[in-house]
Amino acid sequence: MLALSRIGFAVLFLSTRLSIEAYVSLIQKTECCNIVASPRFAQTAKQIQGNYAVNVFPLLERPMYLNLRDSGSRFTRETELVDEENCIAFVVHSSGSTGLPKPIFQKHRACLANYASGSGKRAFLTLPLFHNHGLSTFFRGIVSGKRTAIFNANLPLTNENLVEAIESANPESFHGVPYALKVLAESERGISALARCKLVLFGGSSCPDDLGDQLVDAGVYLVGHYGAYVTT
Repeated sequence: MLALSRIGFAVLFLSTRLSIEAYVSLIQKTECCNIVASPRFAQTAKQIQGNYAVNVFPLLERPMYLNLRDSGSRFTRETELVDEENCIAFVVHSSGSTGLPKPIFQKHRACLANYASGSGKRAFLTLPLFHNHGLSTFFRGIVSGKRTAIFNANLPLTNENLVEAIESANPESFHGVPYALKVLAESERGISALARCKLVLFGGSSCPDDLGDQLVDAGVYLVGHYGAYVTT
C-alpha cells in the first residue's frame, strides 16, 4: 500500500471473502484498472478478468524485496502541483450484508487525523488490514511508535491459538470482531488474557448481550466501535 501510494495511486482494499460479482461491482464503481494478488488468489483474479477488463500483477514475494542487489536508481516521484491532502489515499468497502458491498473513500487528510488519534497502547490485532478498523489500528501503532502484533491469518482462529498469541504479544489493547471474543470466552485462560488488557475494542458487528455481560463481569474493559462512534 505504501509503495503504491508513494507512486501516486489510490489503493482499493478487497476482502478475501467476496463473490466474483461483488469484486467486479467494487472494481467498476471505483474505476480500478489494476489488481495485485498473492498466488493464493491468482485464480480469483483470473475469474474477475473474465468479467471485467483489468490488469493482474503478482504480489512480490519475500525473497524479492529482501534482495540486497542494486536494482537501479532510487525512485523519485515527479512533483505535481495538486491538493494531495484531499486526494483519495485508499478505498475500503462495506460488508455487503444488505446487497453488493459499497466503496468507502478515505482522503489523506482524514487518514492523518485518524492515525493521530490512537490510544497509544501496544495492540493485538485479529482484524485483517482490508478492514478499516484493522488498518487504522496498524497505522496508529506506527504513528505512536507502539508495537502492533497481528494474528497470523494462516492459523485457525481457535481458542488455543488466540490465547498463545496474546500471551506472547503481551498487548495493552485487543482489537477484533465479536466472534474472536466468543472464541476467547470459551476458556478461563482466554477471558483472563482479555482482562489483562487495558482496552478490548470490537467492531464489525454487535456483541451479543450475554457474551458482553460475561466478559465485563470477569473484569474485561469492553468497548464497542462503530464507525466514528465508540461506546463503553
